[in-house]
Amino acid sequence: MASAAVPPRLIRKEDKSKTVCNGKEAIDVLLQMGFPENRALKAIATTGDKGVQLASDWLLSHVNDKTLDEKIDREYILYLCPVGELQAELTAFWEKSQNLCGWNGAHSYFPHITLCPFFKADDRHVPFMAKALLSLESKVKNAPGKPHLEFFAQQNFIGLFIGGSQYDFFKNIVLDYSAALKKEGIIMEAPKKQFHITCAYQYKPEHHETLIKLAKEINLQAEARWSIRLYSRDPRIAHSEVRRVLRPYHKDLADELDLIADDYMIIDPAEVTKSKDGWYYGMSWVSGNHGMFPGSFTKKTAETWTWTLHKEIPIGYKMSETNHVNGEYGQLWESKAEQKQDIKQDPKDLYAKVCKTKKKLPPSPRRLFVMRHGERVDFCIGRDWMEKCFDEDGKYKQVNLNLPRVMMKRRSHLEYNRDGPLTEIGKYQAKLTGEALKDENVVISHIFASPALRCVQTAQAVIEGLGSDIKMSIEPSLIEWLGWYQPICPLWISPEDFSKNGYSINTAYAAYLTVKNLNMDETVEECYHRGANFSRFVVKKFPSESGNILFVGHAGSLDICTRQLCGRIPRGSAEFHSHLSSIPYCGICMCQEEPTSKKWALVDCPVKPLNHSANKSFNWKTVLTNHMAAV
Repeated sequence: MASAAVPPRLIRKEDKSKTVCNGKEAIDVLLQMGFPENRALKAIATTGDKGVQLASDWLLSHVNDKTLDEKIDREYILYLCPVGELQAELTAFWEKSQNLCGWNGAHSYFPHITLCPFFKADDRHVPFMAKALLSLESKVKNAPGKPHLEFFAQQNFIGLFIGGSQYDFFKNIVLDYSAALKKEGIIMEAPKKQFHITCAYQYKPEHHETLIKLAKEINLQAEARWSIRLYSRDPRIAHSEVRRVLRPYHKDLADELDLIADDYMIIDPAEVTKSKDGWYYGMSWVSGNHGMFPGSFTKKTAETWTWTLHKEIPIGYKMSETNHVNGEYGQLWESKAEQKQDIKQDPKDLYAKVCKTKKKLPPSPRRLFVMRHGERVDFCIGRDWMEKCFDEDGKYKQVNLNLPRVMMKRRSHLEYNRDGPLTEIGKYQAKLTGEALKDENVVISHIFASPALRCVQTAQAVIEGLGSDIKMSIEPSLIEWLGWYQPICPLWISPEDFSKNGYSINTAYAAYLTVKNLNMDETVEECYHRGANFSRFVVKKFPSESGNILFVGHAGSLDICTRQLCGRIPRGSAEFHSHLSSIPYCGICMCQEEPTSKKWALVDCPVKPLNHSANKSFNWKTVLTNHMAAV
């Protein structure tokens, strides 16, 4: 047989009725898998009803959780959250206030407006609550205007309040949702306080003036898109301290806990003061296990990192009554300039026969392309590829046709162990992608690449495929999640050394985020913010007329660099890791800016997909074995 490829299959009519799990609810599938109903419902509620895979993964990770079968109803809450420039302004204030004045009560949450008190619900009601919120979507898209925030401060409290018609609008939305839940026996209390963003509270009196000064620096006119979100939390977190794991720890004694990346430890706040040796007793958020752990391996963080998002509805806005009379209707996310437009009388109707100046054509939409690097050597040849290719003196030998013919000289060949190159196929994949962009008449004006060697090589091959003389800028912001590199950052090749070796590099480029400022202890959420901040910086730095932009990064970059730019919230850690497997080598996506509203959205990319099958390493002795068997 010439190939081991799977032969094409003819689908018989009777086979169509045998399709497994199509259209089934997650609870039905989990019950079929053998999970008890109470555990299945708890898993679905805890993971936000995001699918069978996440729910089953949660159940498997909690196999040793002694409280797994306890009935612990989750607590739910409605938040009104800003996304965009205002969110960035508020997040910057959160960071500055913590750095200058230490922890205060507001740091336990991300910036938000609380729309109702916490309420409890049975796990089986999770799908209903999400659908009930979704049923209000038509009302939510008819808000009287974007929330107008006003600064307010008194002793031990600083906040931003909304009022007037906006307060009444959101209060009615909450009351409608409460009425819908009541039909299922779920009691959600009406709002008791004026809607506001709490900027700071529960802080030391001597920090009051400093916090006021920082809060007044927040640009309240910054653009923002708002959304109503339904969150839930484990009620045991309510009066606990949440600590993020900074680095892993493998337990030595039976009463200790393993610490793993992306986990959070939930402890009694008194543990911090009463501990004499720096060890705390707590619960792992990932596994539900209890035990002792070294406190220095963790850091206090916001409890909202452990919350679950169930449903989100974006807010839409209608025009003022004056503009409504004039026949002008607002579109979703309209800019202020559009809302103020006056069309009482169009001059072109008064002077229809006068020779007019030719109208300027509207600008073409600006586009941001984000792509993953090509095939990497270590994943193709194997993690032990360096042992096969380098001798003790660091001399390189090509042992496979898919390996590079030569290697760039580095301070030590061992640096390739944590910063490997592309395969020859990987370079070809990237060049094909560049040629595809050229064939679709896509002009790239700016290229930014992650400092990883495989990404710089990919960008170089894309440039060759484009037939362009453009120079790429190497940007550390585009490196993948740093949790995979702990405990230390790899030694990447400098832009100057790349340039000396013939790469098209802009050596004058000053990085937005330098290597030394990378946070090796970052969470997945913080990685999303790192990528989002750079994306916003780039699209702001280069105006519409300056052309299209290309980021060359990693599998996660396609989501990390576009998600918040397009007004969506970051994925959670589990969902992020699950998502990575769906991004192939040289996978590419495209964000497009709407010229009038200046809003970004993911749209269909003009580049065709690139498919090819795996080709395993061949050993000629298998042929010899077959010959001997025949004899």
